[in-house]
This record gives sequence, C-alpha cells and structure tokens, in this order.
Amino acid sequence: MNPWGYHITMPLVVFEDEYWRHFAPLIHIRPLFEIRCGSFTTAERVALSLVTWLPGQEQAAPTLYGLCRPHLMPVYGVHSSPGRLLGTGMPLTCINGRVLDVGWLATLQREPIDTVYQSPEGELVGAYLSPGLASAVLYYLQEQDAASALQELRRFARVVEVHVPLVRYPWDLITQSGEQLLRDMPLLTWRLPRYQASDPQIVARGIEHIYVAASAQLDGPLVLDARDGPIFIDEHAHIEPFSFIQGPAYIGCHTLIASARIRGETSLGPMCRVGGEVEASIIQGYTNKHHEGFLGHSWLGEWVNVGAMTTNSDLKNTYGSVRVVIEELGQLNSGVLKLGCFLADHVKLSIGLHLNGGTVIGTGSNIFGVHVAPKTVPAFTWGGEIFREYRIDNMIEVARKVMERRKRMLTPEYEAMLRAAFMLTRPSRGFQDNVLPPSLTAASNAGELLLSRAEREAIRAFEVA
Repeated sequence: MNPWGYHITMPLVVFEDEYWRHFAPLIHIRPLFEIRCGSFTTAERVALSLVTWLPGQEQAAPTLYGLCRPHLMPVYGVHSSPGRLLGTGMPLTCINGRVLDVGWLATLQREPIDTVYQSPEGELVGAYLSPGLASAVLYYLQEQDAASALQELRRFARVVEVHVPLVRYPWDLITQSGEQLLRDMPLLTWRLPRYQASDPQIVARGIEHIYVAASAQLDGPLVLDARDGPIFIDEHAHIEPFSFIQGPAYIGCHTLIASARIRGETSLGPMCRVGGEVEASIIQGYTNKHHEGFLGHSWLGEWVNVGAMTTNSDLKNTYGSVRVVIEELGQLNSGVLKLGCFLADHVKLSIGLHLNGGTVIGTGSNIFGVHVAPKTVPAFTWGGEIFREYRIDNMIEVARKVMERRKRMLTPEYEAMLRAAFMLTRPSRGFQDNVLPPSLTAASNAGELLLSRAEREAIRAFEVA
C-alpha cells in the first residue's frame, strides 16, 4: 500500500466484502482491492486519485490502509491492530475494494460526516465516518461482512444511493476492462504526455489519443492504432519492432512488448514480457507470455509463466455463453459469449497447452505433459496425465527463483501467506483435516501418488469440457 510514501494524515480504508468468495481461486493470495481491471487495481486507483486531488500537497494526502482476510493482512493490510485506524481521532473513509470508478470519492469527502454510499442493489460502496461510528462497524469490515456493517450504519448514518460500477464475478473484470480504461484516463493523462510523432517508422493512428511516458522506448517499425480508444504506454515500457497495439490499451511500467499483436481492451501490468497475440485480456503484472500463442478475454495473475504456443479458446463452437466453475459456488453460467481463462498467481503452463473457454487454474499450480489442460485445476496442483499436490516447499523455492529474476524478494510475510493459502485450499484437493487420505499414504512409497478427489474432478471437467 501507499507506494508513493507520503505522510500519514487522514486514514482511508479499502476493504474486502463477502464477494471475495466469488473470485476464488484468483484471490487466495490477493485481496479483492489488489485485482487489476483497466489500468489499475482499486487500491492503486484510490491512491492515485488522492495525488491528483492534491497536486503539490502530497504531504497532506490521506494514508491508504487495507482490510482483508487474516492471512493476507501482513502483506496487504494494516500491519498491526486495525484499531490503530481510530487512534488519530480523525474521520475514517471506507471504500469497497470491488468498486471500479472512484470519481465519487471526492464527493463523499465533502458530504456531512457519517454519510454512507450504497449501490442500488443495497451494497456498501463507501462511507465517511466519525471515529465513534467507525468503531461500531470496523469489526464487520475486518471479517468481510459488509452487509452487517451496512445494516448497522443505516441505523445511525445518512445513506445515499449512488450508481457505481462494482465487479461481482471474475468475468466482470473482462467485460468491464475496456470501459474502465476510458474511466482511468484522468489518472493517466495528468502524468503521461501526449505522443509526439518523430520516428517515421512508427505509424500512429488517432495520435491525439496516444500517451507515452518520456522514459518509454518505442522501436519501429510498429503501429499504434488509437482510433477505437486511447493507448497508454507507461514509464520504461519497451515496445519492440513489428509490434501492433490497438486501443484502448494500457502497457505498464517496465513491460516489454516482444513484437506482439496487442488488441483492444487489454491491460498489462508492470514488468511483464508479452509476445504473440493478446486480445481483451488483463495481466496483473510480473508475468511472462513471451512467445507465440493466443491469449483472449482472459485474466492472468502475477508470476505466471505461459509456455510457447500455449493458446486459449475464448468462443464456444455453439456460440453459447461460457460456464465457469467457482469454488464453493459450483459451475455458473457467465452469460458472456467471449470468455477465455483465469490463471491465478504463480501458475506455470508448459509449451503447447490448449485451454478451453472458462478454464480456471488455481494459485501455484504447474501444468504440463497434456495437450488440453483440465478446465478446472485446484490451487497448488502439479502434473498433467497424473495430478499431485504440489509440495509447498518446492513451489516456494520456484517462486523465490522467479521473483529474484525480477529483482523482487520473497519476504517472510509473503512466504507465510503462501503457506497459509496452501493449507486453506487443501480441502479443494481432496484433503480433510490436513491429513493425507489413506490411499495416498499407501501409494507414496511406490513413487506414484493416486489421484485425489479434486484431481479426479479436474480430469472429469476436462472430459466434459
């Protein structure tokens, strides 16, 4: 949180609510407010909004805190008791981590104290609270129980209904991404200058809608086509020759476009390596899809590696809406015609894999040795023809090596979060009370583990996909 390092004054809290379950398994090591849609995550969007409201007054800017599930708090949240948020005696502003547009936040802070914003569907969007009223609801927000918090607030606060876009399911990230890129324009154009054509090898269409950081490197020949929406190329991004970028699109800091075709409604976070063809997709950051292969209408987390020629489908032959399996909720009809895959953080895919539309692969899984990946793979799963639980020590060792390649350290807090997520997700892989099933224990000495219940379900999902 607070990557700009400005001074603590008035606290703001971005929180997870009950809907975090709808995004499993994408959020086992990531709170809802740290999921990218458009150019930013909600936490980044709020922080940037504060800077733009107070140009030249960064020392007076509020401080942003996070409230999320307990195992995520040491990495993403308040680093001590959330009660410290009330210690300043100043008003507390709360923001739902599922909101996309935050233009309403400035208005909320001009409202009378103890004002609550709710959506037409009765969801808590945000609140501007006195310390006394905040203390009455902070416990509920700490427990991801925004419904109870809102019920309590309705008794004492002024409630205003606002129309604000909120994501409710993973596919909303994809369907909202293009529009969100447009909503993010004010947060980008104040610091990214409009592109000035200078290289005759760079074809720029709709040049008035192209914004490129001074430190970005653009090597022609390449095409920037902003006729259908703006293009944003952030600090130290590198666009290699023979690339094509179609707007609306965002290319994050230090991201490399390796002679790729980047089609509209695509957002690429920082430190990515992207080749091949990418359409209407979101990559959280620090992820490699460096080689040929198609990625369409998909969401990828951090530290993902996609092997050469691995490709996903984003359209059924029947032209029907795509179904997606979500933990605890089962198989849901997305109602979306074009939908690709969802790959959680630290997923690794070997070369030449094919993924069906609606494929969901959980955190830390490593899939190889099959032509078509299962449509649903539990977190921390390893294998292909035969699936096993990925030994957490081995998984962490790989993660450490991968992060070091981007000069990022796997901190003790991050490692503890991975281990906690591993234990929390064990039931989805067929384990009960953290004990190996007898069949797996008996087979371990033979060197070939039998498939657990979740692994059999994964293969069954592949057979019926």
